[in-house]
Amino acid sequence: MTDTRTLNEKISFERHTPKILKGNFAASEAAKLCKAGFIPAYPITPQTTIVEELSRKVATGEMDATYVNMDSEHSVFAAAMGAAISGERVFTATSGQGLFYAHEVLHAIAHFRLPMVVCNVGRPSIPWNIWADQSDSLAQRDTGWIQLYTETSQEVLDTIIQGYIITETLDIPVMVVLDAFYLSHTSENVWVPEQSLVDEFLPPKKKKGVEVDGYNPKVIGGLIPPDQYETFEYAWWKDVLKVEDLVNRVGKEFGEKFGRSYQAVESVNINENTKIVFVTTSTITTTVRGILDTHPEVGILKLRLIKPFPEKSVVKALSIVSDDTVIAPIERNFLGGKEGAIIQEMKRALYGKRNFKMYDIYAGMGGKDVSPTTIEKMIEKINSNPDEVIWIDFD
Repeated sequence: MTDTRTLNEKISFERHTPKILKGNFAASEAAKLCKAGFIPAYPITPQTTIVEELSRKVATGEMDATYVNMDSEHSVFAAAMGAAISGERVFTATSGQGLFYAHEVLHAIAHFRLPMVVCNVGRPSIPWNIWADQSDSLAQRDTGWIQLYTETSQEVLDTIIQGYIITETLDIPVMVVLDAFYLSHTSENVWVPEQSLVDEFLPPKKKKGVEVDGYNPKVIGGLIPPDQYETFEYAWWKDVLKVEDLVNRVGKEFGEKFGRSYQAVESVNINENTKIVFVTTSTITTTVRGILDTHPEVGILKLRLIKPFPEKSVVKALSIVSDDTVIAPIERNFLGGKEGAIIQEMKRALYGKRNFKMYDIYAGMGGKDVSPTTIEKMIEKINSNPDEVIWIDFD
C-alpha cells in the first residue's frame, strides 16, 4: 500500500486538486464524489461535521441527493435500509452510542444483503467519552458488515470510493472507520480527484431486479422457514469468502487509476530480521512508523480490513519472520474480556499455522494519547518478558 504520509511530498496527482481537509470533511467529499443519492442523518459527536457538511452540499446544490434529518440513529439506519431496498446509493455516518443504538438494524441491512457505505467515527460508550476508541465498531463485528479502518484523511476519502465498488459487487454493507479527533478533526493535505476520474472508476449504481418496484409489487422481509433460511446464509457465506481478495483487487485497481494503491493489510519493515511486529489499526500506525528509524528490529502489520478478518494476507505477511518473533497487537478497545478484539482475531488467523509469542497491549483507549515515548515503553515491556496482557501508561 502507498504510505499516505508521503503524499504531501509528491508534486501532484494527475486529475486531482490539493486541499486541506479534516478526516470528516474528506468523508463528506468522498460521498459527494460517489454521487450518494440518499443521506439520512442524525448528528452525534464527533461525527457531526460529516453530516453537517453533506447538508450544506445538498442545500447549495453542490450535491444532487435527498438529505433527511431523522429522529435517532436507529431511524437513520432504518431509512438507509429502505432507500437501499429501492435501489438508491446510500451514505450516512455515526459514532459511539449512535452505532450501538442502530445494532438491530445493522443486522437487518446485512441479512437483507443491502449495499451501502457508512462512516463510523470511533468513540467509546460508558464511562461517557467522545474521544478516540474502537470499541463501538469492533463490538459490531458479528453484524455482518465489512469493516475497513483508515489511517489518514486521504485514506478516508479513497476507502469510501473503493467501498462502493466492494459493497455493490457483493451486496454486503461496508463500514469505514476513522479515529475520533486524531483523524476526524485534524487537518491534513488531501488530494481530491476530479469528478470525472471517480466516474470512470465508479459507474452509476445498477439495479439488479430485486429492488422495490411500485409497478411490480413484491414482499421483502417475510418469515423464512428453517429449510429455506440456511439457503440464504450459505449464499452469504460464499460471498463473505470473496471479500479479502476483492478488497485487494479493488485497492490495486484504485492505485492504477488514482496513483495510490491499497491492500487488506500493509506490511512495513517485516523481514527475516524483525524481532517485534506491532499489529496496528488507524492512526496509531502513524506513530509506530515514526520510531522505525531508531528501531530497525520492529515491524508493523497494519490491518486495514478487520471484518471479515484477512487471514490469508496476515499469514503471508508474517511468513518471512522467524518463529521467535513477537507479535504485539495494540488495542484501542476493551470489550469486557481478558484480551482485546485484535489479538483474538490474530490468534484465530494463525491457529495451526504459526506459534508466535503474543503480547496484547491496551493503549490509547478513550482517546488517551499514544506518543512515540509510549511506543518505546511498549518495546521495553516486551523485551522484559512481561505478562501476556500489557496496560501501557496506566494510572
